[in-house]
Amino acid sequence: MNQILRNRMIARMDEVRGQVAERDELIEIIAIALLTCKNVFILGDTGQAKSAVINLFRAGITGARQFERLMSKQTDEEALFGRLDLSSLIPGGVPEEVLEQDQHYQQLRRELEAHLASNEPDRSKQIADLTAEMERYRKALSELHSGEPRIITKGKLPDSHIVFLDEIFKASDGILNALLTALNERYTNEGKTIPIPTISFFSASNEIPDFNNPEEKILKPLYDRFELKVVTEYVEDRAARLAILKQKQAARGAAQAPVSTVSLAELEAMQDEVLQVSVPDSINELMDDILCELREKGIHISDRKYFNYAPIVQAKAWLCGRDQVEPSDLNVLCAYLW
Repeated sequence: MNQILRNRMIARMDEVRGQVAERDELIEIIAIALLTCKNVFILGDTGQAKSAVINLFRAGITGARQFERLMSKQTDEEALFGRLDLSSLIPGGVPEEVLEQDQHYQQLRRELEAHLASNEPDRSKQIADLTAEMERYRKALSELHSGEPRIITKGKLPDSHIVFLDEIFKASDGILNALLTALNERYTNEGKTIPIPTISFFSASNEIPDFNNPEEKILKPLYDRFELKVVTEYVEDRAARLAILKQKQAARGAAQAPVSTVSLAELEAMQDEVLQVSVPDSINELMDDILCELREKGIHISDRKYFNYAPIVQAKAWLCGRDQVEPSDLNVLCAYLW
């Protein structure tokens, strides 16, 4: 185990823990979600720092493209998944995405910009030559890509590593299926099925839909896509409340840049290490005993959840500095079997 990597994640957790009160479970679950590519739903009353904890934690994940949206019935697919690039439909047009990713075209553009900004006496001819070459190259690209519908996804959900969709259950029925596919399979379908780089989706709400209500039953599959769930309460300890109150008054609303950070490359290395944590047969047998006990008590646990529990406890063991799962690590499954 790479202790340097582990220490960086622990430091990120500790920094967030120092900015809020009584949110240890939530902070740990966010870390586990990022380590295992799971999704997290947080249930709690308004003003319980649910969104704040998510935002504080993800602010320290550097190099990761992030997307945030407060969901409502008015939220449309363009706001989440991007808009149609009209230039991709125009005969002779070239999608902006193609131009941005083509290294030769971008090199020509940089050279043209340099000549435009210079005071060279013969720059007019150089500018004319570069412009003509760019036009020829652009026409060649249009032969390859013109008429192929493209969605501009830059800065949107399909382009992001970490996604926070607050109040996701308030989304309109029209985008539920797209979100279901994105959350479960990390794919979107915009004319063609494309993979997305999202590591984890996060959401928070002060209510759960009434799945017995036929109008809200459609939300059940979306709810199930959030494998990890946490309930928050108001801060109970007086000393903790006063400490956070004093901290906020001293800061006077000034946003603080994260001190302890985790880069995207480091997070990916951590994910690889988590997969190397061993799960002894005795742990699997104990987990099977737990499954049988829960089912006997009428608590529904699907086979899918049972067969996929291991990464959660592997991440817990890794955070504790161990390379093998122990029985105590199974306690973290309260947030998974919820």
